[in-house]
Amino acid sequence: MPPLRDLITDPDLELTPSERKVIRALLDQYPRNGLGPMARLAEHAGVSDPTIVRLVKKLGFGGYAEFQDALLSDMDHRLRSPSTLLQPRSHLNKDDAWGHYLADSQRLLVETQVLTQPEDVRILLDWLLDTRHQIYCFGGRFSSLMAHYLLNHLRLLRPGCFALEDNAQLPDRLFDLQRQDVVLLFDYRRYQTQALRVASAAKSRNARVVLFTDIYASPLRELADLIISAPVESASPFDTMVPALAQVEALIACLTLRSPDLADRLEGIDAMRNEFNTHLLEDK
Repeated sequence: MPPLRDLITDPDLELTPSERKVIRALLDQYPRNGLGPMARLAEHAGVSDPTIVRLVKKLGFGGYAEFQDALLSDMDHRLRSPSTLLQPRSHLNKDDAWGHYLADSQRLLVETQVLTQPEDVRILLDWLLDTRHQIYCFGGRFSSLMAHYLLNHLRLLRPGCFALEDNAQLPDRLFDLQRQDVVLLFDYRRYQTQALRVASAAKSRNARVVLFTDIYASPLRELADLIISAPVESASPFDTMVPALAQVEALIACLTLRSPDLADRLEGIDAMRNEFNTHLLEDK
C-alpha cells in the first residue's frame, strides 16, 4: 500500500462530498486530526461517524484503528513524531529574523501544496468559469486585501463579479444573490462575525459558498460548499497570509489558462480604457 498521505490525495480516488470533507479535515492538520477519536474527526469535518467508517474502508482499511496505525507509520520525516507536531513552533532568532521568516514561508508553501485537493480545484474552476452565475467576494479586516486582489483579476477574466463590502449596502447586495451564484469568503482566525452573517445569508439564498480559511475550526466550515485551507501560523507574532495569497495567485493562473477568449476580452478592455483616457485629456 502506498504512503497514506499519497493515498488520500490520489486524484483518481472517487469520493462523495462528505468524504471529501473528511479528507480536508485530515489534511488541515496532518496527521493530528486523525490521531484522536473518530468522533472528534467527524466533528471537525462536519460529518457523521458512519461517513468516516465508509471512507476508511474505501481506502482499504478494516476499520478506524487500522487506519490510525497506518497514519502513525506514515509520519513524514520532517515531522519525526506526533509529539513534535504538538509542540509550539520556536520563535525567530532576532539576529536573522528576515532570513528565517522567508525560509519559514517557503516551508509553509510546501505544506499548502499538501493541503490541496485536485478535485476541489477542478470544481472551483468550473464554478468560477460558468458565466451564467455571478461571483461575489468578501473578506475580513486583513483578508479583504486578498478578496479584492482576486476580484480585480476575476473582472478581467469574466463579467458578473462583485464585491461584498462591509457597509450599509451589504444587505442589498446579499438580497440580490441568486441560486448557484458563488460567494468567495476569506475568513481566517480571529474569525469575524460579519463573515458568518454573509455565509448564512448566502446559503439562505441558495448560493454556493467557497471558504478560504486556515486549518483551524472556523465557524463557517459547516456552511461552506467548498473549503480551501492554508496554514497561517508563522514565526512572527502575526499570522501569515503568504500561503493564502499563493493559493489566490495559483487560482488566477489556472483560470487564465482555461479562458479561451481572454486575449480578446483584455484587448477590448484596454481599447475602452484608452478611449476613456483620450476623452479625459480632451476635457482638460
